[in-house]
Amino acid sequence: MSDAFIREVDEDLRQKQINNLWKKYGKLVIGIAVGIVFIVAGRGIYTSVVEGKNTAQAELYNSALSASEAEMSAALDPILTGGVEGYELLAAFKKVELALGADDQAGAVAILDNFSKSSSVSQVYKDIANVQAALLELDSVSVDQIRARLALMLNSDNKYQYMAAEIMALAELKAGETDAATRRLETLAADEMAPGSIKTRAEQYLSVIN
Repeated sequence: MSDAFIREVDEDLRQKQINNLWKKYGKLVIGIAVGIVFIVAGRGIYTSVVEGKNTAQAELYNSALSASEAEMSAALDPILTGGVEGYELLAAFKKVELALGADDQAGAVAILDNFSKSSSVSQVYKDIANVQAALLELDSVSVDQIRARLALMLNSDNKYQYMAAEIMALAELKAGETDAATRRLETLAADEMAPGSIKTRAEQYLSVIN
């Protein structure tokens, strides 16, 4: 049995282990991203309401949620340009949820991209949208496309830099860029400022790679 064949078998097994880890933790990472949306959006909504800005957006949002599923997406559209950032974010992610429920992943990503390009929302909201879009695209676009999407977060002292780094490492692993992924994961595992859950997952990916 040749060394080349053995290496190929080892690589296949390692890739299967990596994919199994992503299946195990992927929903958790997505859940964390969605949780961040509601935490950040909640603060934005509270601030806007306290300041008396566009409280009508709350009524529009609740009305949209009461609409039928077929009408809900269109009912959310006015909120996306309503000027209350928290509700704009909630409306965008509700539309994403509806698109995914209809098995329209490309449509969900397009909603997030349109939202992140809006000049009326703060960068933190755009970052949340890009994190979610990168997660949705992880199995469908190239590693370079993921890298371009996350570039700003990866190359700056950004609130979501650790989540972006984890997603980038997963994209590199799936693309066979094992050395780059290993360096990124090692950096995450050694970074005292990284969230504990991300450090733990980085260590587990490394245990499979090595």
